[in-house]
Amino acid sequence: MYFSGFSQVDTLYFDINKEAISKAIFNKKIESKIYDGIRFITDSLVVQDVIPNHVFGQLDSVTKSQLFKMFSARNGIDTTKTLMVFYQDTLIAENEFPEKSIMIFRDSLGEFMGTSKYNGIYFDSRKYRKAKYHTVEYSLKGFNKVTISKAKTFKKIKNVTPVFFYAYNKGLDLSKLKVIWHKDYGHILHKLFVTNNYFFRTLIIKPNGEYFVRYGDKFVAEKKDIFNLKDWEKLKNKYFKEMRTNSQNL
Repeated sequence: MYFSGFSQVDTLYFDINKEAISKAIFNKKIESKIYDGIRFITDSLVVQDVIPNHVFGQLDSVTKSQLFKMFSARNGIDTTKTLMVFYQDTLIAENEFPEKSIMIFRDSLGEFMGTSKYNGIYFDSRKYRKAKYHTVEYSLKGFNKVTISKAKTFKKIKNVTPVFFYAYNKGLDLSKLKVIWHKDYGHILHKLFVTNNYFFRTLIIKPNGEYFVRYGDKFVAEKKDIFNLKDWEKLKNKYFKEMRTNSQNL
């Protein structure tokens, strides 16, 4: 949860491995493209954590084999193609969706800064100039619209299959949704790809077991370039170079 309006209190800084670090190291790390920061506030303490922005990795052969067999047998997913996985932790009940989609503004550490209904309604963006990013709380209509758009976009890319997974369903009739949603039974994807309880929204898994995970609540539409082998290798090498650069807490 995020709270604002705190008074003078102690601030603690922690690295991604929960090791205490200095403010200077914290600021240096979150300036990197591979990390973000998040702020938690109580009455007496402020905690600021370094969290992953994204991760490249490789499934071991046994895990890959078991995961792909499950995808094929349970979900009918073609694992000979690269999978563009969209992951929703919780599908809320129909009556919990807002009537209109709402834009939620946050600062660079995720602290809430304001909201604005935006479905065809003008809002004064000058109020939110200090906001670093926004997320959207979709109406059911808006949720369907954006998932259909994602499905269409990635179906057009050669050898890429878009798939949608959820962990929990709070009572939403799946027939109300316009794309097929698969349940993450046993929270297999969650267990494999969640890092230190930082959830993810998008996951790319290649047929050879290589993967890319995008963490956090920021909406990032993965660029088509990432599915090109040359660009994938370029982004991956850049990621590991930044990991080495930021590996020391000096």
